[in-house]
Amino acid sequence: MRGKLLLVDGNSVAHRAFHALPLLSNSAGAFTNAVYGFTLMLQKALEEAGPDYVAVAFDHGRVTFRTELLATYKGHRPETAVELRPQFALIKKLLQAWRIATYECEGFEADDLIGTLARQAENKGLACLILTGDRDALQLVSEKTKVMLMRRGISQVEVYDLLAVRAQYGLEPPQLIDVKALMGDASDNIPGVPGIGEKTAVQLVQQFGDLETVLARAGEIKRRKMAENLQAHADQARLAKRLAAIDCRAPVELDLEYCRRRRPDYEALLALFKELQFNSLLRGVLKEMEELKKEEGRVEVRGLEAPRPLVLEGIGQLEGLVRDLAGRGEVALELEYTSPNYMEADLAALALAWEGQTAVLPGGWPRRAVAAALEPLAAGREGLLFHDAKAAMLWLAESGARVADPAGDTMIAGYLLDPTASRHDLPALCLEHLDVALVEDRDEPLLSVAGRAYGVLRLHRVLAEKVRLAAMEKLYREVELPLSRVLAAMERSGVAVDRLTLDVMGEEFDRALQELTEEIYRLAGEEFNINSPRQLAAILFEKLGLPPVKKTKTGFSTDAEVLEELAAKHEIAARLVEYRQIMKLKSTYIDGLKPLINPRTGRLHTSFNQTVTATGRLSSSEPNLQNIPVRLELGRRLRRAFVPREAGRVLLAADYSQIELRIMAHLSGDEKLREAFLLGEDIHARTAAEVFGVSLEEVTPEMRRAAKAVNFGIIYGISDYGLSRDLGISRREAHDYIERYFRRYPKVKAYLEEAVREARETGYVTTLLGRRRYLPDLFSPNHNIRSFGERTARNTPIQGSAADIIKVAMVGIFRRLEERALKTEMILQVHDELIFDVPEGELELVGALVKEEMENAVPLEVPLKVDLKYGPNWYDLKPLHLP
Repeated sequence: MRGKLLLVDGNSVAHRAFHALPLLSNSAGAFTNAVYGFTLMLQKALEEAGPDYVAVAFDHGRVTFRTELLATYKGHRPETAVELRPQFALIKKLLQAWRIATYECEGFEADDLIGTLARQAENKGLACLILTGDRDALQLVSEKTKVMLMRRGISQVEVYDLLAVRAQYGLEPPQLIDVKALMGDASDNIPGVPGIGEKTAVQLVQQFGDLETVLARAGEIKRRKMAENLQAHADQARLAKRLAAIDCRAPVELDLEYCRRRRPDYEALLALFKELQFNSLLRGVLKEMEELKKEEGRVEVRGLEAPRPLVLEGIGQLEGLVRDLAGRGEVALELEYTSPNYMEADLAALALAWEGQTAVLPGGWPRRAVAAALEPLAAGREGLLFHDAKAAMLWLAESGARVADPAGDTMIAGYLLDPTASRHDLPALCLEHLDVALVEDRDEPLLSVAGRAYGVLRLHRVLAEKVRLAAMEKLYREVELPLSRVLAAMERSGVAVDRLTLDVMGEEFDRALQELTEEIYRLAGEEFNINSPRQLAAILFEKLGLPPVKKTKTGFSTDAEVLEELAAKHEIAARLVEYRQIMKLKSTYIDGLKPLINPRTGRLHTSFNQTVTATGRLSSSEPNLQNIPVRLELGRRLRRAFVPREAGRVLLAADYSQIELRIMAHLSGDEKLREAFLLGEDIHARTAAEVFGVSLEEVTPEMRRAAKAVNFGIIYGISDYGLSRDLGISRREAHDYIERYFRRYPKVKAYLEEAVREARETGYVTTLLGRRRYLPDLFSPNHNIRSFGERTARNTPIQGSAADIIKVAMVGIFRRLEERALKTEMILQVHDELIFDVPEGELELVGALVKEEMENAVPLEVPLKVDLKYGPNWYDLKPLHLP
């Protein structure tokens, strides 16, 4: 018989995965990191080995024949982590869906079952490959059996055959049992011979051949103490050998039919990946199903049964269909582009779905003609549905069509229902909410486009109802959906960039880096590679003798946190911090921005991401314009490169003042905090006066700085340790600051405690507009994870409400600019700030309009305050005083 058997040590691989990956959990709070890592490891082994047969062996309880030989065997090991224990059931459920055989046997460990099955496989003429993280398995290597040993993390493995074992140890695989007998194994609590480590044990077995010969000829060993130990602990070594030897005669039988590699149960696998929220793995399964459908014409899984589409033969037919769809109710539109750059892309295909029918138009038509044909739907109020409306509206608008707010967007709706999900793609949402697989058809791509449109139509009906039941319908329809059109317009407008300013700043950064490099070399007393962590660590901790702050797997850390702590002890650390900051500024914002400037428009067209952050805030990418540095003056000056698009225009910046503290005052109802805002006082000075028990006039800059750190720190759940580090004071002083703060603002403390209590009752927190964020971390048995969940429960309603408020303001401002046909364009949103490109003649009018919309976006018990500034670029701004 010929073939290959893959044997997997289930316990070993699960433990390796658990410790290699950070703790992950799904929205229900179930821990999943071990299952995820196990899946990746097994997938990789299956792909690389291509076995005909597969089996996974598991331990069965802690009582085995080895504990009968030695009661303390593995006795010092802690109980399996509470976060890992329930994941074994999920792993076995995974293997069942994968149709992979499993073995367990009372009284035996997984490696005994693997050894037994491997020997039986050899007798049947099969080649065998063992996947494990346990080096003990090397004793099983033979002419027909290899071991795939996991070395680091979940990706690095090393395959051992006979030659590899001989090359590393100079021994045959069975002799490794004698090595273990001599050296013992602290991890398994196996006692060996005192004073003998692995190197010595290998040398002894190489010299004498086996354990019994070593013991019998111990008197020949020149090192007297070793010889005495061997004689005194001979029985202990013999016991260790029995414990270390894998028992290849366990009462299990290799059933080849049971172990035959089969096609997975796709429905079960998809359901499990859906439950565990393994979205990337979901896509892999769907891709595999697609390949099978291509090969065999069918897949045994419940798919989306979309009606066969009407294939439109040209723009005329599209125009006629659009006229017919007027007044038909909800219509889903799916656009497929030739590239992800929606402004420049052509149309690859489009599909429409309505009332159980679909139609498709192949690509190749002029984009302006397509957009014009679609305009009655896109600009009307007919109930047009999308998945990713922003991208569609950007393409349509850039192609010349007018667009109105979308009636629905399955991506946004899915995001509102689960904002912490890593992705909100259409196939995953169909699987989660419709329980059907959206399988692509590569042979007939038009069918796939039609299927996606039909999927959007069906999915939106389900998601819209779930959004309504979650009390987020108003947020969805009045804020998020119209915001998608606002963001599309902002992305299309872009931000003008002055290349000359970037070039001049790049030269300035180069000079600064050169000066810093020379200064660092002088302080170090030699030249070295500043960008090499290893060389830098040698300079700091060996040559200069600075105290190492923390250690990594590769040595002492030299990260930013370490250097900032060392800056108080040696000038070189301060210079290194400055060097890294300037290096990052240059690489990210000088060298990085230039290639992203659109050659046609001369502007940066960032992407505003509406469905990424868990709090509801927008994010920015390609490039990230929300991350322009503000702490360093040199970084702030980068803003000089951001300019109006043409002469006669200025930039207007509108910034909410202390919006999160105002929301805190509103939510907590604390009278003293509210009073400070109602009176228009300096909130940080007022807090300092309250906390330190002095008058406003007596508040020093140091007091105000401390109060500011506490004010903002409270929102983010700062600890006394964090505050002490930020202010450079003792933890005791920091603790006293926080305690005094809560004594002066007792309702703030009561609100924060109530927020956590309510989150534990409901499982989620909400913002002022009803946005939900589920918090499974609150129920974790792990203290650190649970503490993170508590901090999130406190700060998400505040951060999320701030995000909601600025979104409401953006929608209101955009509508008023549009209604009045003003030439002003909103071009950037950065945290609590909005940036506009404004004709000089519209400045006062737009300034008043923006201030009114922002300050009245959402009514609070304290006033919202907006500061207006304008200027020739984003850096040189001065206050705008309205009449």
